[in-house]
Amino acid sequence: MNKIFIIDIHKNSGLLKFTQTKVFFNAKNQAVDWALDCVVVDSIDDIAEPVGIIINSGEFITTIFRGKYPVVDVLIDARGDPDLIQFTPNYSYEIHKRPPYSQGSKQLYILENLYKVMLRSKKLVYLDNTELFAPATTNAKNFYGLASGWKSVQFVKNFGVDSFESITIYDKCQRQLDYQKFLHSYATLPDQVDVDPPVCGDYSPPQDVVDFWPKWHNTKVNFELIDLFTGPKFLDNSFVWISNAFRYEPNIFQLGWETCKSAYQDLILLNKTCIITET
Repeated sequence: MNKIFIIDIHKNSGLLKFTQTKVFFNAKNQAVDWALDCVVVDSIDDIAEPVGIIINSGEFITTIFRGKYPVVDVLIDARGDPDLIQFTPNYSYEIHKRPPYSQGSKQLYILENLYKVMLRSKKLVYLDNTELFAPATTNAKNFYGLASGWKSVQFVKNFGVDSFESITIYDKCQRQLDYQKFLHSYATLPDQVDVDPPVCGDYSPPQDVVDFWPKWHNTKVNFELIDLFTGPKFLDNSFVWISNAFRYEPNIFQLGWETCKSAYQDLILLNKTCIITET
């Protein structure tokens, strides 16, 4: 994957965060496995590395552009490339302010898609997971898992309930946490649930989760509001599933890529005895 250097020529923080976000996500808000990292610099003279792709803040990376440079092995100055879409610096890139682009323009389409995701994310409940569950092994004594979908329950089932001294389901979204508390209160999973939108996915519990649910219902589970970006300290010797929290599109757009990277590194340093996994 590539390393992208963004020259911050406009000094517009909203535009810079937008540019960073769209290094990792396309116009339809789908994650693209193309860039490993992006670094912000003031000028081309600040780039000492021999490999990477240089763009300006305000340049949107298109599918065609990524196709031209799937993986580079030299330093490429791509500023002004015709397959980059240019965005104006004379706009705040705040979701409550209408973008200054005409109806039908590529810029308006891209921003409106992103803004819809941003607005939904504040109260979004994930009924299932966007990635497949991969079994793992651990000697950890405590478990922390996000409240989204079924994956945390699958982890506990796979590891074995009795292998943990404590089990915690956490999230920073109260609606998501309440949803998991609601499900946990059932001795067997209901055939269907009614959850007010916005939601992501369908209520379709995997059969292994359905079979395991009576035991899950009888398991002591802590439900906690935890924001991974505040530097939480987990119990020592914990297995912690964080999913893609630090690569989540709304977080990158709201906070910036550097903040997301720094918060992830801080979490690792604060919890050196823990196994922290995104998958």
